[in-house]
Amino acid sequence: MKIIILLSLIFVTSCASRKRTILDYDFELDNTAKKSITLWSTNYYTPIYQVRMSGIPLKDLGENSLVSGVYPVLLTKKEWCYSAMEGSVAIKFPGGDQKTFNYAGTTTDQVDCSTYFGDDFPGTNAVRFRAARSRWGEGVENYSLVPYRTIAVDPNVIPFGSVVYIPKAKGKKFMWIGKEFTHDGFFFAGDKGGAIKGSHIDVFTGNSKHHPFNFIGNHKSKTFQAYLIEDDEVKEDLTRLHKTFY
Repeated sequence: MKIIILLSLIFVTSCASRKRTILDYDFELDNTAKKSITLWSTNYYTPIYQVRMSGIPLKDLGENSLVSGVYPVLLTKKEWCYSAMEGSVAIKFPGGDQKTFNYAGTTTDQVDCSTYFGDDFPGTNAVRFRAARSRWGEGVENYSLVPYRTIAVDPNVIPFGSVVYIPKAKGKKFMWIGKEFTHDGFFFAGDKGGAIKGSHIDVFTGNSKHHPFNFIGNHKSKTFQAYLIEDDEVKEDLTRLHKTFY
């Protein structure tokens, strides 16, 4: 039902403004100035978990345990660690309500996640959360995460707000919200991550870690060619879509 309501709102907005929505993957590459760049990629997602009646609480930066209505926000250790690693989590509550919580920063260690990630990501242990405004969470500069559009980047290599075109993504079919889409190859630099350095990007794939992109090789040796695009129309539309809360 919530997906139907979301689609209805997007459709109404599209009809009223005649502008692209997050369901439109129809940008075309023109002769606008573009800069070639070599990248490698991983992907990240917003997992969905059922709230637990006991477990580890999600806390805010003030060390307050988060609640949703009358329910404390509790997860198992593994769920907590994966939520901290991914940067956002959607939690289902009794009655069918679902709420997303987002990375808010780090303070002191709360949970030891080395069981799942080794000692490579010690910052994960100290993550704190906040309620998100968008159903998939938010990245940097109040950008909403948009499935199959948002990428996390190193801003020293790709500035936030940039448009990146990946030829190997164009024409790839993917399933999302029960529909099949064909990707146009365009992505938006709207997030960052502690492990995202240099030519490494992280593609946001909604609520699932699974994806159809063969350019995502999960290793720095698996590089591919991409382009930084200076197309005002594309940049304006993708910026607008990432400034909307869904």
